[in-house]
Amino acid sequence: MLQVGSILNERYEIIEKIGSGGMSIVYKAKDTKLERYVAIKVLREEFCLDENFVKKFKVEAQSAASLSHQNIVNIYDVGNEGRTHFIVMEYLEGQTLKEYIKEQGQIQEEYLLKIALSIASALENAHINHIIHRDIKPQNIILTKDGKVKVADFGIARIATDQTLDAHENPSGSVYYIAPEQARGGYQDHKSDIYSLGITMYEMATGKLPFSGDNPVNVALKQIHDPMPKPSDINAEISPNVETIILKATEKKTSLRYQNTEELIEDLKLAMTNPEDILVYTNDMEMDETLILRNEEMKHIWNKQEVNAYSKEKDPLEKVVVIGGILLSLVIVSILVIFVYNNYAKKMIPEEIEIPNVMDMELSQASEMLKNLQLDINVTSNEYHTEIDKNHIISQSPQEGTLVLADTTVEVTVSKGIQLFTINNVVQQSYDDATKMLENSGFTVEVIPEYSDVAPTGTVIRQDPLPNESVAEGTLVTIYVSQGPEITYVEVPQLENLDIDEAQNVLTSLNLEAGNITYIHHDTIEENKVVSMSVDAGREVAEGYVIDLAVSLGREIRLETKSFVINNILDHNQEECELKVVLAINGEEKTLFNDVVTDTDFPMTLSATETGEGIIHVYNDGVQQYEFFVQFTEEVPNTNSGESNGGNE
Repeated sequence: MLQVGSILNERYEIIEKIGSGGMSIVYKAKDTKLERYVAIKVLREEFCLDENFVKKFKVEAQSAASLSHQNIVNIYDVGNEGRTHFIVMEYLEGQTLKEYIKEQGQIQEEYLLKIALSIASALENAHINHIIHRDIKPQNIILTKDGKVKVADFGIARIATDQTLDAHENPSGSVYYIAPEQARGGYQDHKSDIYSLGITMYEMATGKLPFSGDNPVNVALKQIHDPMPKPSDINAEISPNVETIILKATEKKTSLRYQNTEELIEDLKLAMTNPEDILVYTNDMEMDETLILRNEEMKHIWNKQEVNAYSKEKDPLEKVVVIGGILLSLVIVSILVIFVYNNYAKKMIPEEIEIPNVMDMELSQASEMLKNLQLDINVTSNEYHTEIDKNHIISQSPQEGTLVLADTTVEVTVSKGIQLFTINNVVQQSYDDATKMLENSGFTVEVIPEYSDVAPTGTVIRQDPLPNESVAEGTLVTIYVSQGPEITYVEVPQLENLDIDEAQNVLTSLNLEAGNITYIHHDTIEENKVVSMSVDAGREVAEGYVIDLAVSLGREIRLETKSFVINNILDHNQEECELKVVLAINGEEKTLFNDVVTDTDFPMTLSATETGEGIIHVYNDGVQQYEFFVQFTEEVPNTNSGESNGGNE
């Protein structure tokens, strides 16, 4: 277990433990190079000696790191330090969907659909890259404080292949959410993730799990055999569309389930934007039942007269004659029908034409084919398409195989090709702003850090593809982000008792910087010398590190106020005069009083606040009358000497 404050891989400072799982422990850490918080998943120590667990842990990293999607937790770094294997991931503040369900119980349908659509979009991206999550459950869904939905923990994801799993392999994933084929240990594909998402939606809609038991085996057996309970039995307010989606997603048979996430996303969007359109879901197995009609229903098929005639009692001979006549009439009528059909009616019946498949066919080629079949064509719309080439047909109506008459119009939608978007220029922007701008423009983003002596830390150095290139929506744009210059570490020197100028020169010579300088009084350290510094001497820090200093003002000198009396200086024949009182101290003269006075102004009390010794000069109309000595306070001890207002780290 990593200790708080330790540095992993000379880069990631461990801040606190934030979670744990069966295979790993998760920590909050600070990336000291990119100055951002990250989450680090570390393989438990007991598994580090087991090659199989280490291999599985690496598979998780490789699988998840290959994905880039707004609803998938980003992977920044993968590595190991000795026997410590770790993955560095995007740090998200929020809570798991499981915690949210426990708090809220049944989730409001609008938010439920938003969460389900976000998870389905993440799975669609993974499935396109041939990756199955295999452990979709509320515990692995993060709801961030800024309203995003993120799928985490591709811990048991593996590259999808056409091979069947070993029958003896233990089923992966939480037993409450695994698909029946997972519980059997059978073949699994992307439809297994869809089942788990369906169970998750059931829990969001009802606040409960559909299957529970005394032990995992009982729950797994219910996943395989028991019918899926209807969510509306618990939550009567659930809409028919959401219930339909949940039931179709959780079909036991994969052939009856959504065949891909694209189908599921289409229904989720319909339920969100057009709730009045009711989704129709028919389980084909129900059509295998035999249809039984009661006698009362049969009588509605026959007319009343025939029923009455059939129900009367007949003489046996009469019955034979009647039946024989009926049969003979049927034979004659049949012969006449065949004759008329072959000679007249058949020629009058219009010929039916089978609509061909023109999907993905070039428009002019499809027009020629339909024209040769005596059919017309009408282009109803042109749309962008990521897979069908420009001027090729996306959809048709009527569909292939439909029987129609000549001159029927086949309506088609034609592709405008791939819609191209211009890539934003994000060079010199902060990587956060660049990522948001590119993602908002519909691109996926990969961030690769690089050292740079020029570009400020955290800004984009270059991008690939280049700015202003035209590419398809969803294209991966790689941005290379500056980590600043490659870091060199130096030892902090001892600066205490050095003159401040000398201390600054020492820091500069080591490529360190002096930060805030705080001046304080000190009894023993001379004025202008360093009292303390914010980093202990001997500690290693990166070049450019800023160190704050406290500098001595010397001993504290306390000012004192002195009062003195000026007696009458008027001559016997003077009624008034200009009195001027000057204090000469510390090489300066300070006028304390200068005004016209009379006998009534004396005696006069004046005061001054200074330090040291001074002389008071008294003038009558500019002529000095007398002077006297004044003693102010000397330096006094500083009771707080030696203390700094800036502590060491």
